[in-house]
Amino acid sequence: MAGRRAALFLVALLGLGACTGSDGSDDSPETTAASVELGACDFDVPAGVDIECGTLPVPADRDDPDGEQIQLAFGIVRSDADDPADDPVVYLSGGPGQSTLELVPQAFGQLYEPLTANRDLVLVDQRGTGLTEPSLACDEYSSWVRESLGSDLPAEELEAQAVQELEECRQRLADEGIDFADYNSAASAADLEDLRVALGYDEWNLYGISYGTRLAQAAMRDHPEGIRSVVLDAAYPVDADLYAETPGNAVRAMEELFATCADDPACAAAYPDLEQRFTTLVEELNAAPAPITVVDPTNGQRLDDELDGDSLVGFLFQTLYSTELIAHLPEVIAAADDGEFGTIGLLLGALSQQLDLVSVAQQLAIQCQEEVAFGTQGEVAAAAAEHPLVQGFFEGAPTLGPGVFDVCDSWEAGEPGDGANDPVTSDIPALVLAGDLDPITPPRWGEEIAEEFSTSYFVRFPFTGHGSVPSHDCAVQIVEEFLDDPGSEPATDCVDDVEPPAFTADDVQIEMTSFENEDLGLTGVRPEDWTEVIPGIWQESALVTLIQQVVPGATAEQLLQQVGVQLGLAEPPQPVGELATDAFTWQLYQLDDLGQSVELALADGPEGLLVIQLTTSPARSDVHREQVFLPAVEALAPVG
Repeated sequence: MAGRRAALFLVALLGLGACTGSDGSDDSPETTAASVELGACDFDVPAGVDIECGTLPVPADRDDPDGEQIQLAFGIVRSDADDPADDPVVYLSGGPGQSTLELVPQAFGQLYEPLTANRDLVLVDQRGTGLTEPSLACDEYSSWVRESLGSDLPAEELEAQAVQELEECRQRLADEGIDFADYNSAASAADLEDLRVALGYDEWNLYGISYGTRLAQAAMRDHPEGIRSVVLDAAYPVDADLYAETPGNAVRAMEELFATCADDPACAAAYPDLEQRFTTLVEELNAAPAPITVVDPTNGQRLDDELDGDSLVGFLFQTLYSTELIAHLPEVIAAADDGEFGTIGLLLGALSQQLDLVSVAQQLAIQCQEEVAFGTQGEVAAAAAEHPLVQGFFEGAPTLGPGVFDVCDSWEAGEPGDGANDPVTSDIPALVLAGDLDPITPPRWGEEIAEEFSTSYFVRFPFTGHGSVPSHDCAVQIVEEFLDDPGSEPATDCVDDVEPPAFTADDVQIEMTSFENEDLGLTGVRPEDWTEVIPGIWQESALVTLIQQVVPGATAEQLLQQVGVQLGLAEPPQPVGELATDAFTWQLYQLDDLGQSVELALADGPEGLLVIQLTTSPARSDVHREQVFLPAVEALAPVG
């Protein structure tokens, strides 16, 4: 089942889902300490980003420095500040297993740019992840996840296949000479220290998100001498019992979502009794799964599938990670209760793409050593049973529920190292951030960690999922002030100004601001607070996107023919109106697709077909049309 497969490919602790442009370097490599060469990066770099990349050889086995080596991939993003501080920030990704460098093309503005205001930013692909070699990515598993979309096999057989694909990945890597015991937080912390010395920094600051906060704690424990300060965002204590605590953490976040809606008069009126509706719907779908269309994000293929109640629970658990999606969840749940599952199918397909950026074998190597080794399958099963709403979901997740113990039995991940389950104490100044709606790393974990440090500041953000810095300018301001003076408590007044989610269309207020893109040859307006994921494409969330693009050599007829085929229409879409501006004459179209409303405008431009497209939800379509789509159409013009 589609949602059940979403449970299968769920990766614990993940944080957040190609541009071309200058890589910010000249043609000749620059050499720093330890003969580390910096040069152009092997991925597309967003325009205007000044980044250089390199690799550092480190011992695979930290007890055998003369043995096999790992080529640690890293990048340095130069701050555009007039006088950047000498101590950079180091970004530590979550997962474990998530790539850092491979997210630069599509997520630089959201994840990394906020940390570059006053300091350079060092991006590291931890051992086993991303561009670091060898890679512990499990292509067998990620390919199987996509191939299984639309399968009519029973959930139990799909779970067995998932475990088999993981085993095939493990065996392949073992045959290639990988020793999984080499992949743990202590080894990665030693890699960080080697990198700091090689790059010639006297000290630096660590920013960790999710599992990255656990790696930061390992570095504080083992190599404190070069660490000036740490920021722990969505903090994960070393001594937490992840697998036993996650069912309760998930239910806590769900209940917080339902309470937040009930406390909001507009949300409560639009979506009354949301918690009861969701619980009843889970029961009904477990008794009779509903048909659903899942879109394979790699090729756009639409696949017929089914959604059961446990799958719906998994969907809510995963989408609560994203602060931007929280505002949409009551509407999505209510639509599902009315038999409309299009949006859920779209998001489940998109979630499957996360695996392309995760080294699942590295994740299992770490978790088998540092989590599973300190728990029992019976304890985890009992913890899930205490929360019947989520029990079925976690029982069907082989890398997150009781099944992870069966996987780890064959993983040969090695024994946990000294201190692998002991809380970390430190005198290094620490800023700890938490989101009220985080389903995997709850605020109490952050409070527990902060209590272990002699100098620490804990900040809790309302209406926030997994990761505060990617979600709020307020969090960025607090981090900047902390980094400038880690020994003093930063001002946190802006937390009181964090606005509740815009649960209904009446809550939506969007400011438009001008833009100019010489590569596209266009000038116009776009939403001020939306993220530009690639040039000409802005997102409020995965469900709300504005596109302003030029398609050279294409005609409106060709594009509409393609749209008609994609949507399964008997004939291409027909215009619903025309809008003449000073620059162009636009043909306007309105479409509905998989629970989404689409506004489309086409015009012939000097460089090709001009396309403006707004995708949003039905409940927000009118307000987004008036506040975003029509202003964008009226303002778009050629540069110059």
